[in-house]
Amino acid sequence: MKRINVLDKSVYNRIAAGEVVERPFSVVKELVENSIDAGADEITVTIEDGGKNLIRVSDNGSGIHKDDLKKVFLPHATSKISEAKDLDKIITLGFRGEALASISAISKTLVSAKTEESEIGYEIYCEGGEIGEVDVSPVEKGTVVTVKDLFYNTPARAKFLKPSKNEEADITNILTRLMLANPQIAFKYVANGKTVLQTYGGGLDEAIIEIYGYETISDCIKIETEKNGIYISGYIGHYYFTKPNRTYQTVILNGRYVVNNTVSSAIHNAYSNYLMKRKYPFYVLNIEMLAETVDVNVHPNKTDVRFVDNQVVYGTLFSVISSVLDGAPQALDIVKSNSYIPVEPSNKPIVKKTVVSPDELKTVSCERPFVTSFPQAKKQTFTFADIEKDISKTENSEKKSSVDDIFAENKRYIEELEAEKNAVKAQQEELDIDLDFKLIGQVLSTYLILEKGSDVYFIDQHAAHERLLYDKFIAEIKTGSVADQPMIIPHLVHTNEKESEFLLSKFQDFRNMGIDIVEYEDNIFAVYAVPLTLWDIDLKKFFDDVLSDMNALKSIEISDLLREKLSQKACKAAIKAGKVLSGDEIDILLKMLKNDVTLRCPHGRPITVKISRTEIDKWFKRIV
Repeated sequence: MKRINVLDKSVYNRIAAGEVVERPFSVVKELVENSIDAGADEITVTIEDGGKNLIRVSDNGSGIHKDDLKKVFLPHATSKISEAKDLDKIITLGFRGEALASISAISKTLVSAKTEESEIGYEIYCEGGEIGEVDVSPVEKGTVVTVKDLFYNTPARAKFLKPSKNEEADITNILTRLMLANPQIAFKYVANGKTVLQTYGGGLDEAIIEIYGYETISDCIKIETEKNGIYISGYIGHYYFTKPNRTYQTVILNGRYVVNNTVSSAIHNAYSNYLMKRKYPFYVLNIEMLAETVDVNVHPNKTDVRFVDNQVVYGTLFSVISSVLDGAPQALDIVKSNSYIPVEPSNKPIVKKTVVSPDELKTVSCERPFVTSFPQAKKQTFTFADIEKDISKTENSEKKSSVDDIFAENKRYIEELEAEKNAVKAQQEELDIDLDFKLIGQVLSTYLILEKGSDVYFIDQHAAHERLLYDKFIAEIKTGSVADQPMIIPHLVHTNEKESEFLLSKFQDFRNMGIDIVEYEDNIFAVYAVPLTLWDIDLKKFFDDVLSDMNALKSIEISDLLREKLSQKACKAAIKAGKVLSGDEIDILLKMLKNDVTLRCPHGRPITVKISRTEIDKWFKRIV
């Protein structure tokens, strides 16, 4: 065995940094929590380049005494606990004294502070764990912590950072939770010189409105109750008010934002009777319980907790939420008046979240003009008379003259594409088709019977036609030949920061599949066109499905999400079981099938069943 070494502080501080400082958002969280613990009621967070180049957190809290400034960078130095028994009853957000020591070990950190008793402020600089000397500072009362060049001396960690926009989204996400957890504090969040979020300390109602908009709070129920020694308050969404993912769920436990499986499972299961697949409830809940009944020292970032009795916590939350949603008699004592009417106070104006109605969209200016003269697309019916025509051509000749100027360029492109496809089609028709299949007929108005050699084939006419249409739709997407259907009024997609980050990264994928989407304004996207094949697609449901699979879609093609929609479209457009087909219609279907009887429908069902001569002979006991 090798000799045991006692690590130098520069080494073990970097090890600790790996636990406490995961990415830039971790630094923001630790510093803001320190400001909250210092009694601040005004906190400003400024970042640049996703927090990689600069993170600055300033507050008007109690400040730091001059004699304590050097201690802030020492490991296990804290003002929040003094002896072991304090760990059994933790009431502060931070307590172990590792944050600044860990942060300063992998960055260039300047701490400036001034207490109320001090006439002047002081500052101290630390670079890569090397602590400088205390110097005077012009800082106002409170503390300002400036962190620059995060991970500059740990390149192995730096290379695993996300792109700046992604890091910024994670910082926005954690600050949103801190704002909701501390609605009595005025927050200001500035990224790359632009104010992203701002609250004014007016309470939870105001914080929700500032972050999510006026419309959100009107779709929520305000609750407040105490049960089994657990105090629960906040807002839960009505049973119909759902979101496509869990990023709209916030739980604050004893003033701390947490993500806990017991709590989330209890709430989700209470909603289960009302939730459709891939739908999640909206809620911002405060839970207060005795400090000795919960352990917050489970994870270095303290985002999870451990309860003394999980069953009591689960049962209490499930009972309270279920009672409200089900309209039980006891809900009368839980539900509180939700008559909050936002009024703009003269000394602190409320920043309104812009919500644009369809009527307003007709007059508002945007990056590109709205199409107001395009006629409504007709519903397409796929018949055998035109089955081999390109579906991108729409029957709209009676109104053609009014749109020629608008779509002249698109028309030329489609005509060129049509000519190219016809040339390919002509070549295919010149090929010899396997004529060994002999059509026997149609039975039960659903199945075609064919004979080849000593085998008999039953073909499901609906499944076969469905598969052919589906393959056609998929081919158009893969080859980039999707014709789009412009929308008279664009569809707006409202998102949060995490969802916005994801959609921006997938713009090209959307456009490749015929969905013309642009960023209308912060966290609002406008869809101007959809694939002509899916002209009647439910865009709200489609984007809900997209956003519900954000994590999975980071590693797969977004066009895969359209497969389900295309499968549904093909199923609706295909000929139905029970339809009697003419001889010409059967010939066209078989010609399109090109005698490929091995295919399956998009849902996985076989389109063909083969019965051999041997099996038939066995039926009639010709052979045994």
